[in-house]
Amino acid sequence: MTWPTKNKYLEIYRAAHNNAVDLLEEAELLYGHKRFTRAYALAFTGLEEISKSQFAADVFTGLRSEEEFEKFYRNHKQKIKRVIWAHVDANSYPHNLKWIGPDVDDLEEINPQEPNFNKRLNALYVEVDSKNKKIIKPEEQITEKDANEIMHLVEVALERIWEVSGEFGCNQIGTKGFMK
Repeated sequence: MTWPTKNKYLEIYRAAHNNAVDLLEEAELLYGHKRFTRAYALAFTGLEEISKSQFAADVFTGLRSEEEFEKFYRNHKQKIKRVIWAHVDANSYPHNLKWIGPDVDDLEEINPQEPNFNKRLNALYVEVDSKNKKIIKPEEQITEKDANEIMHLVEVALERIWEVSGEFGCNQIGTKGFMK
């Protein structure tokens, strides 16, 4: 398919953002069924999709180049590094804060760990520790708390994007509004 470059990056932005929303919803379903390892993996992947969407938006708005995007979008570690702002925000955002206002009794203090790509791999794959002759299963490495924290990161990232792109009338996409 051929399309003008600017429209291509706008479409990548939209598709990746919407995929991140879907991944979070599916992670929440798994979490609700106590499938914490897979919930973690899906939420982490959602965070990567947020990063990709924001970078594509930055190309669309002229903040970044197509060449930079081509080098960036398949690099998992770079995608996570680029959304560290979400980690910072999530450590200062109360969990369960809804737009209609929080019920103080329902707030939960969550200070998520910085996202780590190896931890995502641990959520998906059985590890073989040949040195110690041990098999390590995903459920032995990823806890309910881990899944809750990464889902909180994704929620906060999506909320921040929503704030910048629409709620306050900024009507802009990309990282210019919240990354310095």
